[in-house]
Amino acid sequence: MTSLYPLRLLPSFRERIWGSHDLSPFFGKQERRIGEAWYSFDENVIVNGPLQGRTLGELMAACGRGLLGDSALSLAAKRRAVSNAPRSGRSPVSPGPFTRSFPILAKLLFTSDRLSVQVHPKDDYAWANENSPGKTEMWYVAAAGPGARVALGLNRTLSRDGLRKAAVSGEIESCLNWVEVRAGQSIFVPAGTLHTVGPGLVLCEIQQNSDVTYRLFDFGRRGADGKPRELHIAKAVEVAERQPHSGSIEPFRFPRTGWTRELLVACPYFAVEHWGWEQKIEHQGHPDHANLFIFLQGEGTVAGQPYTPGDAYLIPAGLQSFDLSPELPSKAIRAFVPNLNVVRNELAASGYGVQTWPRLLP
Repeated sequence: MTSLYPLRLLPSFRERIWGSHDLSPFFGKQERRIGEAWYSFDENVIVNGPLQGRTLGELMAACGRGLLGDSALSLAAKRRAVSNAPRSGRSPVSPGPFTRSFPILAKLLFTSDRLSVQVHPKDDYAWANENSPGKTEMWYVAAAGPGARVALGLNRTLSRDGLRKAAVSGEIESCLNWVEVRAGQSIFVPAGTLHTVGPGLVLCEIQQNSDVTYRLFDFGRRGADGKPRELHIAKAVEVAERQPHSGSIEPFRFPRTGWTRELLVACPYFAVEHWGWEQKIEHQGHPDHANLFIFLQGEGTVAGQPYTPGDAYLIPAGLQSFDLSPELPSKAIRAFVPNLNVVRNELAASGYGVQTWPRLLP
């Protein structure tokens, strides 16, 4: 295996009924209605350097710790413990080796219509019922049209039976907690949160690597076959939290000279930061974790490799240092599997008291 270097990941486009033909400023016009661009799925392909043509899954199997770092190993150990815990007579399920599943999935979402009202289960329920991890996620609003909104939780508390009846009757539309959003905001969506996303948005989504989604309501839409799309009301009601959500997150800002760095959220599954820079940055890598960068604005190079909006690079854990050299003012989302003790220590060193941590360390 050749020495590791910054790996550019080819996005994988996913057609969605609520997607868009215009993916500007990232990918331009499309013939299909694209709703999602996936970056860090196991089947995403490397498109630069000596490893061009290899999939991310192949590299994880071959490189393990050198690619992902110890944080991913620790998360995988916890994942195995959850998946193999005894449950009411069910046989344990196996999540497979950590090297065959990248721990986080990064996406760009493009909306021209509302998504279904949906919810994702937590780990224990997902392993027991879907042979999959659960799905906690966060959104960074990369672009928002006038009046763009998302729905987070309910605007009043409902019983399980009340939630089921509201979904069946359609009354759920009036029960949703709609929140207007603007570019630059961040929203944490833990597993169990009822949610949907309205039209006119481009979101950068960082999530557990899971695609388990339970649709509670779909606004009466029909699929390509002319039939109503499948709903999962019983499971959705079983796993959903039934109260309002707090909305957007106020980030922690770390002082830097010549560039900006904001910690948006940190949880056991991922940490997400927003970076902005107009001059060269020399950054020290960390053997504890890989870094995934999704570039949102600007042009330049990362460790000599070119980037433009919509590009994603995986910086291996074994890479000791790398530089970001802009030709135009640049912005990116950085995602990684954190050691939360390290995150806490950095917050404390930057003057953030323990009482402020819960907003980013749920």
